[in-house]
Amino acid sequence: MGKIANWLAPKDRDFFKLLNEQAENALSAAKELKSFIDNYDKIGRNERESVARSIKAIESRGDEIEDSIMRKIDKNFKTPYDKESVKQISSLLDDITDLANRCASRFFILGIERINEHVSEFAEISAKLAEEVKEMISDLSKLKKAKEHCSRIYGLESEADRLFNESLSDLFHFYKNPVDIMKYREIYEIMESLADRCKDTANAVESIALRHS
Repeated sequence: MGKIANWLAPKDRDFFKLLNEQAENALSAAKELKSFIDNYDKIGRNERESVARSIKAIESRGDEIEDSIMRKIDKNFKTPYDKESVKQISSLLDDITDLANRCASRFFILGIERINEHVSEFAEISAKLAEEVKEMISDLSKLKKAKEHCSRIYGLESEADRLFNESLSDLFHFYKNPVDIMKYREIYEIMESLADRCKDTANAVESIALRHS
């Protein structure tokens, strides 16, 4: 695979650099979200708003990187692999960052006051997924270890699916306030969507690896 990947590698390596930046940005958003959730009960409303704004800044940076990638593609720059695959990966990485930002903002907007064990576990899985996605994108230029990265991402996403079902079950069995049910359900759905986008990114990379193996 190495020789084939080297032959396919473009003269213009900006795409690999930008995709790596985008994956690193998504990881930063996921880590900030985890830290936000881990410390949520210890900080006041104003500080919560400040942290949410810092994650929004990371999301805005992700938009800039995606725009740069799309502009290069539209200008007919050479891409590492087929253009639609590069667009898809860039869009999915941006989605991961967007969802981390959306999740943080919902805690503040919805006025959630207590972090339960399910939310904490979701945050942990999200950070692990984003870390694995970042490592996978770092190896994208030579398609190194694509299968191993994808396998770990699929396993973590399965954990997120299990957690989502368990969280909803507990929510409808043990929560009595319909407003609380609505709030936590929205948080669970956003975090499960984040895990799905990580899986979708792995699918896109695995598809490239299969075509060029």
